[in-house]
Amino acid sequence: MHAFCLELEKLLNDPKYKSAKIYHYCSDDIAKKANAAFLMGAYEITYLSRTAKEAWSIFEKEKFVPYRDAAKGICNYQCTLLHCLEAIEWAQKLGWYNRLTFDLEEYKKYERLENGDLNWIIPGKIMAFSTPVDSDDPKDKTVSTPEFYISIFKELEIETVLRLGAKEYEREVVSLFISRNS
Repeated sequence: MHAFCLELEKLLNDPKYKSAKIYHYCSDDIAKKANAAFLMGAYEITYLSRTAKEAWSIFEKEKFVPYRDAAKGICNYQCTLLHCLEAIEWAQKLGWYNRLTFDLEEYKKYERLENGDLNWIIPGKIMAFSTPVDSDDPKDKTVSTPEFYISIFKELEIETVLRLGAKEYEREVVSLFISRNS
């Protein structure tokens, strides 16, 4: 979202495109249409100071599939495009997102699976990350072990880890880290 908004803002402010019409095109795939609408709505909220409802009003007659997490199985909730736009609006109001201070390079670094697949939910307070998995295969780059996260936790000054999903690793490894660093 942040990178898209930056690029769109550059295009709109580039003198060589001053009289040009700029189109944001996507396929007819309903999931891709939802993502495209989200990006445009995000731009309206972050750069044009519109509310989520104002941004949504342009798209409200369209049909979009609800968002969901990456987990497999039955989805027990409906996360709509409007919910996502409202999240951006609230994140700005609460100071959790600021387009002027957001560190895109740090985000790109940590969102990569090989760097932990970490994302701040509330900056400096709550971070989500891929579930660590006990793995015997050191070549398996699709999972991270609890030990892998310890140096990242130290670097980011994370002091408490809560396991909310299924047991995929022995908690003693992370608990030992937490007790040593408290």
